Amino acid sequence: MLSGGARMIEVETPKGKFKVWTKRIGNNPQIKLLLLHGGPGCTHEYFEACDSFLPAAGIEYYYYDQLGSAYSNQPDEPSLWKIPRFVEEVEQVRVTLRLNSDNLFLLGNSWGGILAIEYALKYQVNLKGLIISNMMSSIPTYNDYAKNTLMPKMKPRCWMRFFGSRRRKIMRTRATWNS
Repeated sequence: MLSGGARMIEVETPKGKFKVWTKRIGNNPQIKLLLLHGGPGCTHEYFEACDSFLPAAGIEYYYYDQLGSAYSNQPDEPSLWKIPRFVEEVEQVRVTLRLNSDNLFLLGNSWGGILAIEYALKYQVNLKGLIISNMMSSIPTYNDYAKNTLMPKMKPRCWMRFFGSRRRKIMRTRATWNS
């Protein structure tokens, strides 16, 4: 397995310049996979399972911690938590890493899947392929499904244990996204 080492990439935002962490594994000029983790605020670390199979398949891939995650800068600036700003961050990372439509496959997991879709809608000419994993493309539709299908089948005690402790965090996140 060839590792290009970790690299901090400077990204420009409406609130100034910050650095995001990336790490290249492998070397393949035809297949380069940029991994977009969940969250926002999770890390690349759960993608490290890829080390078990992507190198053997000859795929070059890039770990990437989005702004506010793990090894990247973590500014205390809620106004940066907007989907269009994250899309522009991904574009700046793509340009710096010299990924293009001849070789770039974008894999988004969970929140990263939403980000990947939004990126593809704006910058599809830069992609060779798009892979979406473990996410929903419509939160209102999923909320209806959870309310009408999942919740009626759950014991109220389980529901409250799982979701009750997260309610304040979810409400804060919604307020940030909607502002």
